[in-house]
Amino acid sequence: MAAAFPLSTAPPLPLCHSAAGISLAFRLGRSRRTRHDVHCALRLPAAAAGVTCGRTQRATAVAAAQGQAAAGEGIHDSAGEGSLRMVLLSTAVAVCGSFEFGTCVGYSAPAQAGIVSDIGLSNSEYGVFGSILTIGAMIGALTSGRLADTLGRKMTMRLAAIVGIFGWLTIYFAKGATMLYLGRVLLGYCTGVLSYVVPVFISEIAPKDLRGGLATSNQLFICSGCSAAYIIGALLSWRSLVLVGLLPCAFLLAGLLFIPESPRWLANIGKEKEFRASLQMLRGEKADISREATEIREYIESVHSLPTARIQDLFDSKNMYAVIVGVGLMVFQQLGGINALGFYTSYIFSSAGFSGKLGTTLIGIIQIPITLFGALLMDRSGRRALLLVSSSGTFVGCFLTGLSFYFKAQGLYTELVPTLALYGILAYYAAYSIGMGPVPWVIMSEIFSIDMKAIAGSLVTLVSWIGSFAISYSFSFLMDWNSAGTFFLFSAASLVTVLFVAMLVPETKGRTLEEIQESLKASA
Repeated sequence: MAAAFPLSTAPPLPLCHSAAGISLAFRLGRSRRTRHDVHCALRLPAAAAGVTCGRTQRATAVAAAQGQAAAGEGIHDSAGEGSLRMVLLSTAVAVCGSFEFGTCVGYSAPAQAGIVSDIGLSNSEYGVFGSILTIGAMIGALTSGRLADTLGRKMTMRLAAIVGIFGWLTIYFAKGATMLYLGRVLLGYCTGVLSYVVPVFISEIAPKDLRGGLATSNQLFICSGCSAAYIIGALLSWRSLVLVGLLPCAFLLAGLLFIPESPRWLANIGKEKEFRASLQMLRGEKADISREATEIREYIESVHSLPTARIQDLFDSKNMYAVIVGVGLMVFQQLGGINALGFYTSYIFSSAGFSGKLGTTLIGIIQIPITLFGALLMDRSGRRALLLVSSSGTFVGCFLTGLSFYFKAQGLYTELVPTLALYGILAYYAAYSIGMGPVPWVIMSEIFSIDMKAIAGSLVTLVSWIGSFAISYSFSFLMDWNSAGTFFLFSAASLVTVLFVAMLVPETKGRTLEEIQESLKASA
């Protein structure tokens, strides 16, 4: 039944940071360091005028301390700029995986007409081609955490890129449905792995004041990949469109040669020398990493003193709260209907009497800038605020869309039906892009301890993909049952999401990953 509907632009599933936003965050962080240096200098006795506080020497006199602070700011500038460059480069390389994710999901929409014509697939067979991606993604999600912990974050991304290349080549040379399905499953596995490891890698390398915004770039580039596949797919044949998916894999493989491994993963496996070298590279050649390195090392030592993590440990009291938050956010992300609207946007618009092509184009135009806006707000307004605003907005969007179908079914206000559907769906996508799209993945990468991250992260990613399959598969049946009722159900789920976030989701803004763990332990 699902295949009877035309596929549209791909869903923005499981997040770049503007230069202005990064500059502002960096200046704020720098000002805090400077105030810390001055405060330390004021506390030193006169005899200790040459003692170092942080990285810059301070005299005991107030005027001298302030003067040295101003002079020392240049040192921090240099270190900060160095660290910022490497963190941004590492993030840029990682989000090539996010762009690949987007192209994998978005490929099926523009390729439908060409594949059906050239290969001779029926609509139901093409529906299998489109949805089988989620089967491969479930397998990828199950293995992603263990791979990332065993092989490392970089090697796992490298493996996913290689699998993605084989998937695209299989589709390119396909002569029948079997090869197409095989290629699509390989791409699904690639996206399942990348959907976990990319946000985890970014969260582990980013400074705490930039982590939210940089992690949100994951969603931004997923949206960009979807849009690129759809727009370029209108100009190229389905075989030529494969190149759009191959390029980010190639850039990811090449870029991984020039960036460091996650320092937290290196510390976790006991590679002390490589751990310090990686952290120094990320924070800048002149930066003092001793405090951060000590915090990371002490936290990991405390984790290693515990028994080896097992699946049943997910249900321990110390982990249960984080699991409920991580899984709950993914469940509500899917229950809000994102995959239904994503896969069937064109059909929804057409059913409401609005141009499907124009509607999907408008969504592509608004989605990327709004996701970028959300990235700029992530480390200023916080995760919880964005989730509350976003879920409230998706409630309004689905309610308006449901209202348009209700009016159509009842023969009321027929001239308003297309307008209500347009405003409702645009409002939904705008709200989703600012919060419910990126934030659950950011929080997932932050709330689990280093020993539980593989097991819990794989579970959360798997839940997301199972929800994706369930909602996209059942949408056609729901629409046959009651079009208006379907969207009212989605709006009700968004309303429950508001309550879930308000009652349970913690704020992680401005905290190190180790500080987040301490606060979660206190809440458990």
